[in-house]
Amino acid sequence: MRPRPEPRFHLIAKIALVLAGLMVAAACGGGPAPEAPRIRYASAEEVELQFRGKPFILGDNNEVAEVRAVGWPTDRFLRLPFWFGVNILVPGVMQPKEGDYYVISEAMLDKPLDPPGEWMIEAGSTLVKQETVFQTTVTKYLGTGKILPTIVQYLGKRSFKTPEGKTVEIPVLREVSAPMKWTLGGSIPASYAHFRRQ
Repeated sequence: MRPRPEPRFHLIAKIALVLAGLMVAAACGGGPAPEAPRIRYASAEEVELQFRGKPFILGDNNEVAEVRAVGWPTDRFLRLPFWFGVNILVPGVMQPKEGDYYVISEAMLDKPLDPPGEWMIEAGSTLVKQETVFQTTVTKYLGTGKILPTIVQYLGKRSFKTPEGKTVEIPVLREVSAPMKWTLGGSIPASYAHFRRQ
């Protein structure tokens, strides 16, 4: 006995259901997710021209550093990444590249090192901080404490021996700008390290 042909209405409904299923599948994960817009960071030339040896003003953005020269209007600024350290798994944050510029914030001066003008600091995010060598070029720090946000350049890593004889690689940052201009009213709090220009 031959099967009876399906009524045209049922056949059209089945085709519509199959097409709808294919469309849902494609929308739910068939293609790659759209990329987030890339942030344009300031070039080396812009940083050197505008901030080498000079103070700056830091904006309120917690995700990317918005830096402006002291005389600029509030709507003019350049963007730089914050320094989070090396091998830190922070979503959306790329590993640092030698020669690139960053803003350190919430860093602590721990102790001076043997070469004049070099300090061991704790720098990174508010949750995770790493030992980092900080080479000063503009500022002479007179003691330990917090560091005002500063534009720095990542120079790579340096080997150090721990007291147990183990070799560790520690990132090295060189000071580019003078410390941030204090704009929060009153004088700089006593928790910040005292400094003067070299």
